[in-house]
Amino acid sequence: MSEQKLTGDQVAAWLRDHTDFFQGRQELLEMLRLPDPRGEAVSLLERQAQILRERNHELRDRLNGLLAVARENDQLFEKTRQLVLTLIEARSAEQLFSQLIHALQEDFGADTVSLLVYDRDLDLTGELRSRVRCLAGADLHEALQLLLRNGKAICGVLREVELEQLFPHHADQVKSAAMVPLEWQGRQGLLAIGSFDPLHFRSSLGTLFISHLGDVLSRRMHDLLRKYPRLEARRA
Repeated sequence: MSEQKLTGDQVAAWLRDHTDFFQGRQELLEMLRLPDPRGEAVSLLERQAQILRERNHELRDRLNGLLAVARENDQLFEKTRQLVLTLIEARSAEQLFSQLIHALQEDFGADTVSLLVYDRDLDLTGELRSRVRCLAGADLHEALQLLLRNGKAICGVLREVELEQLFPHHADQVKSAAMVPLEWQGRQGLLAIGSFDPLHFRSSLGTLFISHLGDVLSRRMHDLLRKYPRLEARRA
């Protein structure tokens, strides 16, 4: 035998090339002792069993997490389906706006909702006058114009000036928000949903729900607002 000593790396390399070496050598496996995080030395078989148990727990946690997300998505889909049907069945702009805001706050748990309509002459009545803000599209604050420059929905933590423009009565309470431009054959308006939880609308969160809602809402607005009375008509 050569007097040259084997290194640990050489032994490891040899075992990688001979993975069946311990086949039929059960006594060697039982003799091997490995350090354990708990401070006790355990056999290789015990350590392998422990690793398998830990991986099993990890996989179980991942599966439970996926199931929880799936249940949450199912609930969100059902709520979204009901809201879309409600918006489709609305017979007036006031009914459309009222049911939208109510559903977002009651069914989806939104802390606050901001709806901007690009029509300063829209003559809303009742409580909708304070819940829906009517303005010319050109009057939209520059900060919001910049935020929506690509025409897509966004979510995350907004700057102070953006919160003040979107949620003037709750700007100091809203910590995260989701917003979508309402566009169909032209710019219709802007929908924003605010949360008092900074983690509720994370920037990594998908915008599929609010984008879909924006598509439906903008089309219904386009149809219903054409029939809605304007201020100059009432004055006349």
